[in-house]
Amino acid sequence: MHSEIILSGFGGQGIMFAGQIMSYAAMDSGREVNWIPSYGPEMRAARQLHVVIADEEIGSPVVKNPDGALVMNLPS
Repeated sequence: MHSEIILSGFGGQGIMFAGQIMSYAAMDSGREVNWIPSYGPEMRAARQLHVVIADEEIGSPVVKNPDGALVMNLPS
């Protein structure tokens, strides 16, 4: 299994928390996880998060063809 997910939204919508919960759940089930947040210095700026979950070692943290996306606002 190899899943790549992108989560995107505006600050305060819980994007980082959702990514952490997803990552911790995958780690608890014994999977390899790569969690990369991306955000600016503003409190309420756009946020983007890439999560890769796999059964084997993850070679690259870059998400090019995501299997799923959680997008919380229109600009994202």
